[in-house]
Amino acid sequence: MTHDSPHGDHAFDARGRAADADAAFVNPASGLANDYLNLFNEVVMIIEQLPDMPELFEELLAWRPVTYRDYFEKSALASKATALENYARLDPAFRSEFENLVAELDRVAVGSVVALRRIYKKADAAQPGELEEACARHGVSLRALLERAGHLVTHRDAALAKAS
Repeated sequence: MTHDSPHGDHAFDARGRAADADAAFVNPASGLANDYLNLFNEVVMIIEQLPDMPELFEELLAWRPVTYRDYFEKSALASKATALENYARLDPAFRSEFENLVAELDRVAVGSVVALRRIYKKADAAQPGELEEACARHGVSLRALLERAGHLVTHRDAALAKAS
């Protein structure tokens, strides 16, 4: 068999690899891209490292919640269009379940930032270990919610995500 394309099968192979990458980017069980949860992984890591790395405080204060759509619309990721297309096609009830969990993550993350800011601002008057204890407590709360969100993205099982 001969190919008229000057690139032979290479162009086809590249399109095939791009399609495979897009398919791998979005979890087939849920239709959601796990990459979005990195937004929350980032704030958890900052909170957990803050007692030993106070230079991260400004980064913590700069953290803001971002919707799934906004995250991918502003993303430089090659598969962002796939993530947005799949999100638009989600079952409305499932999308609502996911968005409710994200809203809870947002609320807890913002509350954590506010609480840690209060402690950090009163550094001289803070109790010994207060920042460390608060960071540990807020990190655990956020990790529990993040685990539920990860389960929902990976398995699309809302009942298990609620029970975790």
